[in-house]
Amino acid sequence: MDTRALLTTLLVLIITISGIFKDQAVAQSGDEGVQNDEIMTIAEARQQPLGTVITVTGWVTVTDEFRGPVYFQDETGGLAWYNGPLMRVGDFDIDVAHGDSLVITGTLSQFGNTVTLDDGLRQITNEQSFTIYPEGNRQIDPLLITVEELNSTDFEGQLVQIENAYVDHLGELRGNTNYTLVDNSGEGVFRVDGFSGVAKTPAPNEPTTLVGVAGMFRGDAQLIPRNASEANPIPRPGDEISQSETFDVVTWNIEWFGSNQNGPSDIELQIENVIEVITTIDADLYTFQEIANASRWVQLVNALEDFDGFRAGYSITQNTAFLYRTDTIEPIASGLLETGQSVFDWASRLPLWFNFNVTIGGETREVHAYGVHAKAFPDAESYQRRVNASTQLKTYLDNNRLGENIIFFGDFNDKLLSSTRSGFPSPYENFVSDQNYLPITATLEEGGMSSFRFVDIIDHIIVSGDLANYHIAGSERVENTNAYITNFEGTTSDHYPVWTRFDFSNFVSIDEPENDLPQAVTLAQNYPNPFNPTTNISFQLPESQQVTLTVYDVTGRRVATLLNGETRQSGEHTITFDASNLASGIYLYRLSTAAGQTFTNKMMLVK
Repeated sequence: MDTRALLTTLLVLIITISGIFKDQAVAQSGDEGVQNDEIMTIAEARQQPLGTVITVTGWVTVTDEFRGPVYFQDETGGLAWYNGPLMRVGDFDIDVAHGDSLVITGTLSQFGNTVTLDDGLRQITNEQSFTIYPEGNRQIDPLLITVEELNSTDFEGQLVQIENAYVDHLGELRGNTNYTLVDNSGEGVFRVDGFSGVAKTPAPNEPTTLVGVAGMFRGDAQLIPRNASEANPIPRPGDEISQSETFDVVTWNIEWFGSNQNGPSDIELQIENVIEVITTIDADLYTFQEIANASRWVQLVNALEDFDGFRAGYSITQNTAFLYRTDTIEPIASGLLETGQSVFDWASRLPLWFNFNVTIGGETREVHAYGVHAKAFPDAESYQRRVNASTQLKTYLDNNRLGENIIFFGDFNDKLLSSTRSGFPSPYENFVSDQNYLPITATLEEGGMSSFRFVDIIDHIIVSGDLANYHIAGSERVENTNAYITNFEGTTSDHYPVWTRFDFSNFVSIDEPENDLPQAVTLAQNYPNPFNPTTNISFQLPESQQVTLTVYDVTGRRVATLLNGETRQSGEHTITFDASNLASGIYLYRLSTAAGQTFTNKMMLVK
């Protein structure tokens, strides 16, 4: 039996079964039934003149990811189906899952065509009837194709997969935007749908496997991922480690949280969404800004099991606050930092400090956290107030907390490597240039990420002490809340959470007794750091073995190989890295051993 005959037999069987199960209310349908002899394959349907009423069936590959159209396919091809009132007006009102069988009768039309050309997406509109059969569910595996084959349009409407492909873009992806898709066969279009939750995902700019549906718009074939994991499947460092084994911290400005006059209009929805974000990230420590309603703050804390928290209590409306897990964090003391600080320079929001012990995996560390909300705006006075505030805080920390575990995080209202005041250095350059501090989120800034609606990343995390060694390099991120919160910027906040992770087990204490030979493989912090243009990278080996030492930029692109599987004897080794041909910025250096051990540190090139 050939494929077409087999497909027809299968479709008839589905329709027959559907009649048997009709009384079980497992299907949803329009007013008219579908006759078996009306059904044609999708390949045949695609060849019909536009405006023809057709009946087709297939298995659904896109449900509510794009809020319309729905995509479905059979063994011969794929189609889209669009119904604005059901898909875009209000909620997505079709109860359908990936793989469900769909039988639909409607008009063959196209979307996104050039006025005079037949070059748009083939889809069904003005449906007369549709029926969804969950009992006919079949999960569809993506077809393996190349960019060249995508451009042929032969796979339009189908779920596809392209290997060894990347997007020619540095930084985060934005909604409703096209990017250049590249593989060995050529270039195409990578489309980010505004509803898909892909926005805020870092662009996959190194070869990987990308998945999506093959769309079409004005003659351009498009690969459209359905979700963030399809758009960038590259694992993030530390993802293999359970969060129960790491110390995770977050800073988030929740735009006038709980205010009746400003910010999102639906306060209950804002609170509901904030709870979902907090529980999704599932961190140990959060610092918040713009907590505008004390009672709503209490409502939030009470709604979160295993959490406690406190707010600054400023006389002004917008307050900072801390939220923490009670099973990992034991409070010691807290309050407003007044010593050496100007209330005016801090815009009436003095740093809120929190001293605590955090216990992860049986390891306890004392931490001093400072949550801030700096003066906003790029004008000269506001900029100078940020400079003053940064200077005051660093002077206090240098004089009172040098060498201790410090977290300085919050809404800095400025960048780390430059400034929102055009042509001026960052107000926080004093922290960035001091090797006693690790500006964790500088990598996000260098990588083109943003934490604020208006593009810039202005929410930051800086640490010092052992926390700089515990940090999982590359784990820093801007949370992609669009993946699970509908209309996040309209309903929840104009800032996105920024967070990172620390592994207390990934550190060799300097208090360990010295032996003639090192007891473990270690990778030291480069020196000098920052550097220009050379720096020294040192590592220790307990025994002779093969090692590889490589340097990457913040996008994950390898920029230098200093050792490539070379055998080094036991003891300490130092390699000089010359970055004369590289631009200023954050770089990662990685030591890998033949035994499968990997160690990564950060360094900063400043020219």
